[in-house]
Amino acid sequence: MKTTLYLIRHGETDANVAGMWQGSTDSPLNTRGKAQAKALAQRLANEKLPIAVIYSSPLQRAQQTAKILAQALANAPIILDANLAEFHLGEWEGLSYETLREEKQLWKKMAENPDFAPPGGESARAFAMRLLNSVQTIVEKHQGKHIAVVGHGGAMATLLSMLIDRDGSRWRDYLMANASLTKLVFDPAPRLIYFSDISHLHDVGNLGEWR
Repeated sequence: MKTTLYLIRHGETDANVAGMWQGSTDSPLNTRGKAQAKALAQRLANEKLPIAVIYSSPLQRAQQTAKILAQALANAPIILDANLAEFHLGEWEGLSYETLREEKQLWKKMAENPDFAPPGGESARAFAMRLLNSVQTIVEKHQGKHIAVVGHGGAMATLLSMLIDRDGSRWRDYLMANASLTKLVFDPAPRLIYFSDISHLHDVGNLGEWR
């Protein structure tokens, strides 16, 4: 049986605009982020996608997005899954991407050693495996159904690189825009149908890049 999975990145937050890493920090959607989620919800309703259940990261920005989408899907049930949360950087959360890249050399250190973890945070390997295990369990539980997963930029990118390339280090190839829609079909191997579609946001606006 073919199982259809829709991956959705939450709407925009102030930290996205500022270029700051949120990670496990529980920040809400900003005004534009809410409008983006509503635009995506309208698209799901217009296309009459038969989504049976929505899985969401428990972080506020993902939950807010999921709740807006559920209203457009005849109040589809929302199941919170802590394993869908964003990459936890411990003491380095709240830093800018520039600081993480240049001063902390986070991505360089992770490329050299996938078991490297920032102080109080998790490693890239642990992050990738919790995401992969979570989504594999979700797909197995809902075989033959249409499912939505609402999560985060880094998490969705890492998950896709694991599913498509079996290599979490290729996450840069799968960076999604806020409130974008990505579709995969499992039959049984995952097949990417479309990626980071934001055609529904033409009247709302989007950063146009991952932050």
